[in-house]
Amino acid sequence: MKYLKEFKEILIVLILVVLFRSCILNWYYIPSGSMIPTLKIGDHVVVNKLSYGFMLPFMETQILSWNSPQRGDVVVFQGPSSEGAQVLIKRVIATSGDNVSFVNGVLKINGIEVQETVNKDRSLLQDTGNNDDISDFSLISESGFSKFSHYILRKKNGGITSTENRTWVVPEGKVFCMGDNRDNSYDGRFWGFTDEKSIYGRAFLISYSTGDKGMWPHLRNERWFMTLAN
Repeated sequence: MKYLKEFKEILIVLILVVLFRSCILNWYYIPSGSMIPTLKIGDHVVVNKLSYGFMLPFMETQILSWNSPQRGDVVVFQGPSSEGAQVLIKRVIATSGDNVSFVNGVLKINGIEVQETVNKDRSLLQDTGNNDDISDFSLISESGFSKFSHYILRKKNGGITSTENRTWVVPEGKVFCMGDNRDNSYDGRFWGFTDEKSIYGRAFLISYSTGDKGMWPHLRNERWFMTLAN
């Protein structure tokens, strides 16, 4: 009887943890470099699953909605079925009704040019976990379309972003997402818009981070409990 009681207690705790992760907060590992420099490979981000609504436990199906994603939000969502419906994390660039355009690589939202400022302090690009030659990229502060500025990466020469000349109009109930590593991100420019109801929540915190140096993993202590301005 003693062991049965302990088993029930453990089972209850496990169920509560699963419900908590399914409905309130969840955490995700960053496996790729599409969101560098905001998120590095090896970051573990915490996602608020109540940011935009309430989802059925275990089903990732939104049944109540009380807020919409805003420009600049870093969101976790179900990717397009054509790409295997994997879980993705990107930044919301535009929301319902917005006109998004690239003119010779210059990003505009509703006809207003997004401001870009090259940052000469490249310390943020240390230990990204990516194998790309970071010297080929510019670290840029992007601002003017959301409440907060954020950093992006763009190739200095020959990147896909610099040759973009396209326009999108975001439909009702959709958002347009891109990665902050603009020339190394498979995002809405390739597969289109993201349904708001497929968004699991807003990433707001890096709980901890690990990187690889040589043969052994190491802890990036400076990134622990780092908040994301979005």
